[in-house]
Amino acid sequence: MILDHLDEEGKPCSVHAPGTLDELMVLAVVGSRAAGFHHDVASKLQGLMMALDEIGELGQSDPALTRATEAALDSLREVLAQLNGNRALTKPPTRTAVAFREIVARASERVYVALGGELVDATIEVHGPTTIHALSLAFDVAAGPGRGRTLPATARLDGTHVELRLGCAPSPQSNSGESLAVATFVLTRDRGSLHCTADGKHLVLRLPLVAG
Repeated sequence: MILDHLDEEGKPCSVHAPGTLDELMVLAVVGSRAAGFHHDVASKLQGLMMALDEIGELGQSDPALTRATEAALDSLREVLAQLNGNRALTKPPTRTAVAFREIVARASERVYVALGGELVDATIEVHGPTTIHALSLAFDVAAGPGRGRTLPATARLDGTHVELRLGCAPSPQSNSGESLAVATFVLTRDRGSLHCTADGKHLVLRLPLVAG
């Protein structure tokens, strides 16, 4: 079953096209191979790092070669860090208490979006890696295409949840339906939710507070 992206009245969103079965099937098939793929890539990256270390030792008398080797190693370390973050998505979800601001900051950094507006200090109970992924998808859709984007956002405590309201770009990207379908699935599984306002101008996300 595909989770439709709905507005606040429970109707299909008229602004963001629904996810298509074909595109979501592609995501599912790729995801089913993610664990083995990540293991293979990590092994090859480790091999490259060892080779670059050896090249660096041999070329210590050449400053240009040393600088190039150090730059390549820095890039490989960054790729490994991203890979390890993605590997966490393939593990069984375990909900933990985490600062709301931290989750939002890490999600916005992932898609190069700066959130402008007031957040709240709160502790939520979610599976961190998948929630960061879901929020980053929602931020990317709401902000629209491009880099260096600023996204208007406000947050408030609403009973057992934190509500995060995002202003939406007037022209959504073509893949917004698939992104919102994945984000909705993840947030719903973690006892949260995602919907559009009826006019399509805002995305509203709800994340569960720590019980008690």
